[in-house]
Amino acid sequence: MSIDTSSYYINPNTRSLTTNIKNTAVKDREAINFMFDEMRPVEDVMTALKTPINLAESTRISRTSNSVSLAAGTQIRINDGYVLTVKPQGVEVSHTEGYDPYDQKAYLKAEQMASSLDALLRNAGGTRDRIANTGEKQQWVTQGITDVLSYLGIDTGKDFYVNGMKYSTNSKGCFESEAAAEAQAAYERQKAANRTYEFADERTRKQIAYMSDYYLSTAPKEVKAAWQAVLEETGINPFPNGYYSALQQLAMEQDFMTGGNDNIFGNTLESSMDAVDRILDRIADPLGVVTEEKSAFAEQEKEFYQALKEKMELLS
Repeated sequence: MSIDTSSYYINPNTRSLTTNIKNTAVKDREAINFMFDEMRPVEDVMTALKTPINLAESTRISRTSNSVSLAAGTQIRINDGYVLTVKPQGVEVSHTEGYDPYDQKAYLKAEQMASSLDALLRNAGGTRDRIANTGEKQQWVTQGITDVLSYLGIDTGKDFYVNGMKYSTNSKGCFESEAAAEAQAAYERQKAANRTYEFADERTRKQIAYMSDYYLSTAPKEVKAAWQAVLEETGINPFPNGYYSALQQLAMEQDFMTGGNDNIFGNTLESSMDAVDRILDRIADPLGVVTEEKSAFAEQEKEFYQALKEKMELLS
């Protein structure tokens, strides 16, 4: 018996057929966005490496203020006969007549210091957001920076300055610029605000609107109006980034069970009320381990859907 595939689509989650093209399109978009998010750090680093370093106009070293300014052409002589030369295109490694061409360890150490100093100068000059992206790389670069700055008499065990930028050791034991620390603090504040509807930024508001329209696409107008009213009155974001809401769990489960139908709310007031009851039941009896952070979100989620249920009961 053959299957008529004219009205079926491939679901990227299950690699199986689904009848819901809208559902498939959303999952495709999520997959593409994930791919772009994974590639972005690589693209950012490549862009930074192609951009000349913003260097100081002249080289100055102050052990009193624990600061150093490096200009193009600055040479730093390190052990084992190697020399690091600062250039707008990067930090180059060369050697004097006294170096040992068979000492691979010394060469790799010089390369580590050159690469680390390059990353530090690009970060200080604003052409690279982070000194290093991954934990292992951060440790490697931190050691390289410590080694090379020690040749200039700079103590990285306390706050130090490179080309006007202040650096400190963060909680992970890696160097972080004052600008990066301030940006991270601002990001954390906005991240917390984005868990709400009231204080969310414009991008998050658009995400909430998109998700709301998707899950309530066939619900009656009065249900959609009640949902929007609850958003504004409670100030709760039912779809904060980093959390898998009860609504999303139930929709995905139904999607798998039916082969593509994730329409939880249906098209009547009764079906929408039934959906809210199912969501509240899932919040009360969650799947998997509930962390303290997830528990805090569950309380907000419960408040949101209880308020929605009360408004919907007034409509019935």
